Amino acid sequence: MQQILDGILEAIEDEIRAQNHYRMLADKSEDPKIKKFFEQLVKDEEGHEEALRSRYEAFKKVLKPK
Repeated sequence: MQQILDGILEAIEDEIRAQNHYRMLADKSEDPKIKKFFEQLVKDEEGHEEALRSRYEAFKKVLKPK
C-alpha cells in the first residue's frame, strides 16, 4: 500500500517540475501568445498537483494501518 502513496508523491513532484519548466519557458518567451500558452500550462499543472494532493490525503486515510 505504501507503493500507492509513494507513486502519488512522485507524480506530485513531476507536476511541480513541469510547473517550473513551463514557468521558465513563459519567462523566456517574448511573444505574448506563447507566454500566455506556457502560463496556462503552469495553471493546468497546478490543478493536477492539487488533485493529486487531494487523492494522496484520501488514500492516506483509507490505507492507514489500523
